[in-house]
Amino acid sequence: MTPQPSSASLLPSRWVNLVLVVVLTALAGMAIVPAYLSGQWPWANSPQVAQIDQLRALQKEGLTLPGWQQTTVEPVPINRQTWTLVEYRADSPEAQSAPVQQFAVLLYPQPWHSNQPQLEWIDLAGAQKWRIESRRRLKVTSPQTGPVEARFFRAWGDRQSFAIVQWYALPSGGHPSPSHWFWANQWSQLTQHRLTPWVAVSLLLPMEPLGTIDAYQPLAETLTGLIQQQITAATFK
Repeated sequence: MTPQPSSASLLPSRWVNLVLVVVLTALAGMAIVPAYLSGQWPWANSPQVAQIDQLRALQKEGLTLPGWQQTTVEPVPINRQTWTLVEYRADSPEAQSAPVQQFAVLLYPQPWHSNQPQLEWIDLAGAQKWRIESRRRLKVTSPQTGPVEARFFRAWGDRQSFAIVQWYALPSGGHPSPSHWFWANQWSQLTQHRLTPWVAVSLLLPMEPLGTIDAYQPLAETLTGLIQQQITAATFK
């Protein structure tokens, strides 16, 4: 016959369970009581983007780039989305030594808290009727803004060829895939109860018809880092 445990042998286990209940109750009380007194329940409010006003200003005013002068800032509707077209020309000796003296940037800042990146590149390429080749990845590292990985390719239409760089600018860097934003957003919700803001960026460098993008890569890397740095300073801080 298997001996049954005595009541004395069960006491330690019971005490452990009791202590666990007390500790968990105390922890719950520490979290709930301040919220009850203030009337602010953490689950009552959905996470939001803290920088929504800055994102709207970016859409309206464009982006300032040191060494380059804005010549155009205007809205461009593309497939029920409103992008901001900003055109620049060289405005400093350093910029005037670049292989191109003018370029454009298309910006699509997150319009509202609930909006998520959805591969806006597809809509943009379709609207412009681009034919694309020479696809590769462009990587830029900056201690001020974090690493940026972007799509880099040559596109041409009926009248113009471009070397194009595309990525989603985030507070921690940049990446062309929405999944990169997804995981950053999950982490910011978990640690800060906030959503991660994003800006879709498309840099367009005019180039010679049938030219190669190799000659434009150094400038593309410089401007990618500069754009990411300015978006971070003006929008994400």
